[in-house]
Amino acid sequence: MTSSAPDIRIENLTIGYGGKPIIEDINATLPGGGVSVILGGSGCGKSTLLKNILKLNPAMGGSVYLGKHNIFTLKKKAFSCLKQRIGVLFQDGALLGALNLFDNVALPLREHTKLKPAEIAEVVKAKLSLVGLEKFVDYFPNELSGGMRKRAGLARAMVMDPDILFCDEPTSGLDPINSAELDELLLELKKRFEMTIVVVSHDLASMQAIADYVLVLGKGKTLFNGSKESLMATDDVYLRQFLDRKGEKRESSRITMPHLDPSVMRMDCNKLLGDLDNN
Repeated sequence: MTSSAPDIRIENLTIGYGGKPIIEDINATLPGGGVSVILGGSGCGKSTLLKNILKLNPAMGGSVYLGKHNIFTLKKKAFSCLKQRIGVLFQDGALLGALNLFDNVALPLREHTKLKPAEIAEVVKAKLSLVGLEKFVDYFPNELSGGMRKRAGLARAMVMDPDILFCDEPTSGLDPINSAELDELLLELKKRFEMTIVVVSHDLASMQAIADYVLVLGKGKTLFNGSKESLMATDDVYLRQFLDRKGEKRESSRITMPHLDPSVMRMDCNKLLGDLDNN
């Protein structure tokens, strides 16, 4: 069955900062209705690509289509309307510390809709229930655990019923149990809602659990784009090293390491601690 959720098409995209490219000539189609994972090592440009897709950073060349819309040619008002169809889960949830959980999740509805307070309350409670936080509406972000803040951020990202959901490192900083629960939550959202999900991650276990499609970045270029099954079957040397978590072998260092003489220390700690031990 074909999904009505929008594809994300990236054509000849070059991204970077200060006129210096980080990744050149990216070409990929992230399929509508599925979960696409943008994978790669730290500093490879994953989050930079996400910022370009969201038009937070200017691209150096190329095009990005959200459905039929080229975001780089849309006028400001049209892009503002398009953004209302997009949900974003930022790292650590990015909740506003001065607002309780209810008000954090309600904020997009108050900003972008004409819903009455009672209607907003109904939607917010439903979305908080979806992520298992319906009992924490009066809590502030600093009163929540890291995993709870991520789920609260997900509820806010979902509150406008987006066509596209972007998640930036959703399992970063979480223990294995919370990571697995968040993966299951994303899979549940995929089943229940007609939308496209894009996850930026370097978490291999999460990728294997949720991905339908994978885009791998590294070495300033696209290293792979295709199905998860094709990626796991690859015989590319670098990709196998990445997937199998094998670091490059290094020769043992022959540098002689100097040791500090206690006499150069500002305090004679050895004498002080020795005296304490003898008492």
